[in-house]
Amino acid sequence: MSRKLIKRTAVLIFLIVSALLTVSAIGKISKEKIDSASLKAVSFMKTNYNADTAVSGLDISFFPPEISIKKVQISRNGKELAALEKCSIGELHKLFLSEEKKLKINCKNSRIYAPALLSMRHDPDNSAVKNEDTADKENSSNADGSVSVKKEKNRKPNLLNTAVSVYFTSDSEIVLGSITRSFKTELTFSLPQSKGALHVSESGGSGSGTAEIHFSLKEKTASVRLDSMDIAGISEILKHKTAVEISNGTISSFSEISEKEGKILLENDIMVNDLTFFHPLIDSKPFTIPLFRFKGALNLDKNEKYISTKEADISLSGMHAVFSGTYSKDMKEFSIKTDSVKLNKLETLIHDETFKGYLFGGTLELFAEYYRKGDEEPAFSIVGNLVEPKQLSDRMDYLKSTFEYAVANKDGTKKHIVVGERNPNFTPIALIPDHLIWAVIVSEDAGFFIHKGVDFQELDAAVKDNIKKHKMRGGSTITQQLAKNLFLSRDKTLMRKFREVLLSIELDATLSKERLLEIYLNIVEWAPGVFGIARAAEHYFGKQPFELTPLESAYLASVIPGPAKYHYQFLTKNVSENWYKSLYRILNIMNETGHLSTAEYLKAVRQTVVFREPEE
Repeated sequence: MSRKLIKRTAVLIFLIVSALLTVSAIGKISKEKIDSASLKAVSFMKTNYNADTAVSGLDISFFPPEISIKKVQISRNGKELAALEKCSIGELHKLFLSEEKKLKINCKNSRIYAPALLSMRHDPDNSAVKNEDTADKENSSNADGSVSVKKEKNRKPNLLNTAVSVYFTSDSEIVLGSITRSFKTELTFSLPQSKGALHVSESGGSGSGTAEIHFSLKEKTASVRLDSMDIAGISEILKHKTAVEISNGTISSFSEISEKEGKILLENDIMVNDLTFFHPLIDSKPFTIPLFRFKGALNLDKNEKYISTKEADISLSGMHAVFSGTYSKDMKEFSIKTDSVKLNKLETLIHDETFKGYLFGGTLELFAEYYRKGDEEPAFSIVGNLVEPKQLSDRMDYLKSTFEYAVANKDGTKKHIVVGERNPNFTPIALIPDHLIWAVIVSEDAGFFIHKGVDFQELDAAVKDNIKKHKMRGGSTITQQLAKNLFLSRDKTLMRKFREVLLSIELDATLSKERLLEIYLNIVEWAPGVFGIARAAEHYFGKQPFELTPLESAYLASVIPGPAKYHYQFLTKNVSENWYKSLYRILNIMNETGHLSTAEYLKAVRQTVVFREPEE
C-alpha cells in the first residue's frame, strides 16, 4: 500500500470517527432537552419581565450539525417587542471536539421595537416569589423549625460553566415609531466570564456610522464608542417624551460605564455635529447647531433616583462653558458659567437674515444658577457682563436718519411707518416733555442710561419674580423692545429672545441713548393700531405731546405693556383706584430721583385722568 493511500485512508478514518463522535455528542442534545431549555427560557421571560415568548419551527439536524429556529417572537400585552427570524445555531461539533469551544449563531433577520422594548422593566417581585417557591420545594423543615438545604448529588457539569465563546450575527432592523433603521450586528460573548463585544454598523440609506460596545456583565462595566452615528432615527422617541423633532445630526462619542451597588458612573466625551431639531419653544422653524460637545462624568443612583454632574465642559460651536447640576425628586440645581464669549461668534448660532452683514466686537461673560429643594421656594440668579461691545459695520447707520419700517397688523397686512420729518406725526426728542420720557423710563427700564442694551440685574429680578409668583414678567429693556419692534416677529421662543438680546446690544453700540428713545417713542404701540407718541397723545387726551401733564404722561407709560389689554379704561372712561396707585408710584419715583419737582408731584397726585370725548 502506498504511503499516499495510507495517508488518505487515515484522514478518512479520522473524519468518520470525528463525525461519529459529533453525532454522538449532538445526540446528547435530544429534541426533548432542546424543548425543555426553550420552555425554561420562555418561563424566565414571563416571570422576570411579564413578556410572552413564542418559539416556532425548532429543529435539529446532524448533517450539518446545527439547530434551526424559524422564529422567536417576544411580546407583552399583545404588543410585539422583538423578533428573530430564520436562526441557525451551527458548528455544534466545536462545543465537544474543539479545545476552544465555540457556538455560532446567525439570524437572517432580527427586528426590535425600541420604544416598547425600552419601556419593559424587570419585575423583581415575580422573581422573588418564584425563588421562594423553588426554595420551599428544594428545602425541608426540621422539627425545631430550622431549614435544611438539600445538597444536589451527582450533578452533571453544566456546559455553560465551561469556557464557551458565542458569536452572533444578524441583519437587524430597529423600529422607532414610523422610522425603521437597518444595521448589521455582530455580537461576541464569552462564558462563564460574561464578557463580550457588540459591533453595529448602519446599512442602507445614507448612514455609515458604527457603534462598538465592550462589556462585562459580571464586573458591570462597559465602554461604548460611537462613530458618526445618525441620530435622526431617535427623533420619534424624543418627540414622544419631549416634543423635540430631530431631522439631522451625527454623534461621535466615547463613554466608560460602571455600576456598583446601584450607583452608575458614566465618563463621557460626546460630540454632535450638524444637529437640526425643532421645538416650538425654541424657535418657529428648525434650528441647527453646527457643533455641540459634552465632556464630563455623570453619576446616577438607581436607589436614590438622582443624576448629577460636576464641572462638565460644554462646547457650543467653539464657545465654552462649565456646567454642574443635580436632578432628583427632592432637589434640582444647576449652574453654568461661560468663558469670555466673543459676541461675533454668538451670532454664528443664529443663521438669520436679520444679521446679514453683522460684524461686532466685544465679549460676554455669563453665570447662572438655580436651586430648589423639596417644596421650598426656588432660588435663581443670573450675572452677566458685557466687555467693550463695539459696532464694526455700518449696517445700522440708516437708523441715524429718516427711515421707514413695516409693522404687521392683526389681519396680516403691513403698515409702513416713516420715522423722521417726512411723517407729520413724528415728534423729535426735543419736543417730548422730560416728564413723559422719565415716566416711560421709570415704568419700562430704570437702568436705560446705564446698561449697554441688556440689563442683567433686571433680567435676574424678572426671572426671580416669574419663579416666585408663577407669572411671566419680561425683563426687557427699552432697547430690547425697540429691537423686537424693528426687526423681529412676535413669536415667544428662546431663539427670538436670543436674537433680541444681540440686536439690542448692537443698537446700543450704534445709536445714542437720545436717538434710541426718539425712535422708540415714535414707533411703540400705545393703543390698538395707534403707533407713536403724537397719535397716542391725540387718541387719549386730544393733545400734542408737549401739552401732556405729568399724570397723563404716567398714564401713557402705564399702558405700554398691554396697549390692547388696557384699552378698556379709555373705552369705559374709568381708571380704577389700584391703577391710580400705580400712577402715583411712577410719579413718586420721578420725584425721588429728581425728575419731577415736589410741587409738580403734589399737583399731579391731586388730579384725575380726563380722557378726550369720543368723536361723533
